Amino acid sequence: MSKDRVKKIFGKSQKLWILVAVMLVLTILQPGVFLTGANMKSILLSISIYGIMVCGTIFPILLGGIDLSVGAVAAAAGALAVTQIVDHNYSTTGVIIGVAGGLLLGCAVGLVHGLIVTQFGVPAFLITLASQNIVYGIAQLLTGNNVIPCMKPASFAFLGGGRLLGVPFSIYIMAIMAVLSYIILNKTVFGRNVYAVGGNPEACRLSGVRSRLVTIVAYVASGFTAALAGIVLASMNRQAIAKAAQGYDNFVLTALVVGGASLMGGEGSVLAAIWGAFLVGVVQNGLRLMGVASDYHGIFKCIVIVAAVALDAHVRYKKSGLQKGGLFKKKAKAAE
Repeated sequence: MSKDRVKKIFGKSQKLWILVAVMLVLTILQPGVFLTGANMKSILLSISIYGIMVCGTIFPILLGGIDLSVGAVAAAAGALAVTQIVDHNYSTTGVIIGVAGGLLLGCAVGLVHGLIVTQFGVPAFLITLASQNIVYGIAQLLTGNNVIPCMKPASFAFLGGGRLLGVPFSIYIMAIMAVLSYIILNKTVFGRNVYAVGGNPEACRLSGVRSRLVTIVAYVASGFTAALAGIVLASMNRQAIAKAAQGYDNFVLTALVVGGASLMGGEGSVLAAIWGAFLVGVVQNGLRLMGVASDYHGIFKCIVIVAAVALDAHVRYKKSGLQKGGLFKKKAKAAE
């Protein structure tokens, strides 16, 4: 096989090889522990929740925005779903009302974010950080700051704990959301507008693109997937707790930047983001198995985010043609 052929094969599968390499290292470091059926199941279940979130959170990221409230929205949506199921005596009606209510809650939070960002010009970082605390407060009110068990009905338990053809049903939900997000971003006018607004918002405004509407819908999508993930998580844990998804926003953000999404906007893909979720999830699982305290997991994720942002800024700086005194060279040439 020629050298060029090998490079082509490895280049196309670079992300897959990185994931395989990380898993191989963890298998060597934790023989008989990491590569077991039980541990693989644990990884898949946790990643399915993050993956569902990523499918919607990527929309505001592509716009150059951010959503730091996804963990809080997930907790509140799960709490609303479970409390409604309990209040309706674990009936099918309770499941329908609870799930629908949780999803509407997520969409409502996203709508508020989008409106405040577009109508008042408040930075997305500030509004989503503020709403994070507000929505966690809603989750605490719904649960009374207690653990609300929900072992039935079977229809609700199946969302997060059921299996179809031996595969956790939550993986199917993640896959469906990934396909929908991919189609929206790559096959629709709205998706093209998302990339365009994130890449050059001023040009889009001048060309007549409804940037405000695109932004609002993007935050609604983020709220919807966060709520869906929270409902699946509540089903998986068979309970609702106010802080159920605490820290998930950091994980999702890490997965997005590891997957190549630019926090400056305009660059990224949902499939790469799903890969990022798998990679970060595998590494986090490995750290846990090696006895690394959970506090250090957050440090790891923050380092990854900072490194990714620095790399992205460097790449954009080089593309701008300002590196190596390029700006001064252009000025000097103009002066001549």
